[in-house]
Amino acid sequence: MLFFLFSILLPFALLAQETPNQEPTEAPGHPIPQWLLDDWAARTQGTGTWITDNSAFKSENEPFDAYGLQWENGLGKKSLTGRLFCLQDGQDVGAVWQFLEYWDPAAAEVRIVQIGSDGAVGQGRIWRLDDGSVREQQTFTRPDGAAFESGHHSWMEDGEHHTQSFSIENGEWVKRRFYIWRLEK
Repeated sequence: MLFFLFSILLPFALLAQETPNQEPTEAPGHPIPQWLLDDWAARTQGTGTWITDNSAFKSENEPFDAYGLQWENGLGKKSLTGRLFCLQDGQDVGAVWQFLEYWDPAAAEVRIVQIGSDGAVGQGRIWRLDDGSVREQQTFTRPDGAAFESGHHSWMEDGEHHTQSFSIENGEWVKRRFYIWRLEK
């Protein structure tokens, strides 16, 4: 029995010993940049819910009066979760997208994953421009296997969140919708 315990514990004891001439290695990765923490704090302020008017795009296929974005801090305020929901007659009638933004310390970039109510999944990256605004580029895959690229350009101005969406076709960013989101009180 003693031999059995010794044979199990010996490898762990050897691993625990310090090697005198070995320098500690620095952990790979990069800390979350302050601009990203500031961006997440701006979006989660107050209620964390931002509303935009959809009357310019309202149609039979899109009967919603407005859209809402609800943002929450992830674990330890080291990520951001959110949902895009539809408003009809002032009522939340359901989410159509869920989001996760996080800092990838190995790649030193902001990543985004987006999941739609139709099963589509978007994945991509986010980066900051010199003027302080933010760009986002994602590749989406639908359940039938069809894929497409999309992008957003966003910025805060006068306490409002501005977003310009784009289709990305053969590397060219083609403007789509523009929304101004206001923080719900």
